[in-house]
Amino acid sequence: MEIDLRELREGANEYEWAEAPEDLHIRDPDLRFVHPISTRMTVFKLSDSLSASGETNFRLRLDCVRCLEPFDLRLTSHFHFIFQKGRPPSLRGDEDETLIWLDDEPGKIDLGKEVKDYILLEVPINPVCKESCAGLCPSCGENLNFKQCTCKAETIDLRWEALRALKA
Repeated sequence: MEIDLRELREGANEYEWAEAPEDLHIRDPDLRFVHPISTRMTVFKLSDSLSASGETNFRLRLDCVRCLEPFDLRLTSHFHFIFQKGRPPSLRGDEDETLIWLDDEPGKIDLGKEVKDYILLEVPINPVCKESCAGLCPSCGENLNFKQCTCKAETIDLRWEALRALKA
């Protein structure tokens, strides 16, 4: 996801990419991308000032945390970057996700690492195939989305057993 800064025209410059996760520096084996990652970006150039905004669309194959069935989830990540030349020495190590520091010599810039961060923020921690997913029976493991099990749904709260013994 490289942009050659020397070829930018004044105003809006449109870019489009379809890349593999490895091209965006995503090396997590647990993330299973179904299709290439599609990114659209507009880079605005006004004199020495540069900014970029865009969105990334991707589809992941995930396992539902309730029923453990695999499902595909389409996600979109929106981002905005500001490019700045000449980082002051006092700001070394003080990173802002939306501010990208440029070298004094204009050249190519790879935005793959920055876009990767926005993609990873969209991945759900506890993915669910659908909000109404009934999950698995805690006793027999039957997928309750397809078939109702015959397990007895009685739960005993051990904290109340001492009171139950007094009543009997």
